[in-house]
Amino acid sequence: MERLIPCPGCSMPVSPTDDPTCPKCSSPVLGHVFRGLLEIDVAHSGESWETARSKITAAINQGILHGHKGVKIIHGYGASSGRARIRNEAILLLRSLASATSGRLS
Repeated sequence: MERLIPCPGCSMPVSPTDDPTCPKCSSPVLGHVFRGLLEIDVAHSGESWETARSKITAAINQGILHGHKGVKIIHGYGASSGRARIRNEAILLLRSLASATSGRLS
């Protein structure tokens, strides 16, 4: 069962995944912070960079869609991809996603 949230304009319970605006007052629902920080763990199970990239992109999309305050990425080194490859690639990807979504990387 999906969690309903109060509309920021009129407090009517709405589903942020059904419609980007409130059906009662037309206030924008997406982009408002309704939940805390979303944390994901990548590359601690020997994942490749491609798998980690997919998980990071999905988490960013989920964080935006569901109104999370931010997304925290916890990463390992990845499978046989060399030390710090996941970290370096993740930073490049996150900079690009932050720019594309008007977010910020910290």
